[in-house]
Amino acid sequence: MIVVFIRSIILYIAVLISMRIMGKGEIAEMNCFDLVITLLIAEVASLPMENNDIPMINGIAALTGLVAMQTIISFLSLKFRKVAIILSGKPSILINKGKIDYRELKKERVSINELLEQLRIQGYFNIKYIQYAILETDGSLSVVPTSDYSSTPTKEYNHIPMPLILDGNIISENLEKMDKDIIWLKQILKSHRINRIKDVLICILDEYDEIIIQKKN
Repeated sequence: MIVVFIRSIILYIAVLISMRIMGKGEIAEMNCFDLVITLLIAEVASLPMENNDIPMINGIAALTGLVAMQTIISFLSLKFRKVAIILSGKPSILINKGKIDYRELKKERVSINELLEQLRIQGYFNIKYIQYAILETDGSLSVVPTSDYSSTPTKEYNHIPMPLILDGNIISENLEKMDKDIIWLKQILKSHRINRIKDVLICILDEYDEIIIQKKN
C-alpha cells in the first residue's frame, strides 16, 4: 500500500512537470493534437500507478517521449504554418457577411441546431444580428455581431426566436407553439418566391414576429 502511495506521488509530479513543460498555451488551446497527447499522458501515467509490476522508469520514459514529441511539434507549428494547419486545421467561417455557409457546415459536420445553440450560449438569440461566426481550431465559436446589434433590447420581446424550418425540415412543434400551421408557412415561403420547403436552409420567426429566411444556395 505504501509502495502504491509513493508511486502515485512520483507519477503525479512527473505528469505535473510534463504539463508545465508543454506550456500554458497548450492547455488553454486544446486542439486535436493536444487532446491526443493529453489523453496518452493520462493513460501512460495510470498504468504504472495501477500495476506495480510495471517499472516506474518505463512510465517516466513514456511521459518524457510524449512531452518531447509535443515540444517538437509545437516548435514546428510555430515555424511552419503548413504544419500547424495539418495538425490543428484552420478556422472555418460558418456565417459570412450575415449568411450561413452551408458548405462549411457540412464540411465541419456542424448542424444548424448546434450552430444556433452555440450562438445562444454566447448571448445571440437572433441570427440576423450576426455578421460573422467563426469555428476556431479548438472547437470554440467566435462571433462578430452587426453594427446595429445591442445586447440591451429597445423593446420587450414577444417570444424567443423560433426556428420553423432547419435544413429543409419543418419544426412542427415550433409552429404549434406560435399558433401557426403549414399553410401559413407555405404562404410565407411563396411571398419570398420559394416553392419547395427542401430549398430552405433556415426559416426563423424572430422575437418581434419578423420572418428570417435563407435558401440553401
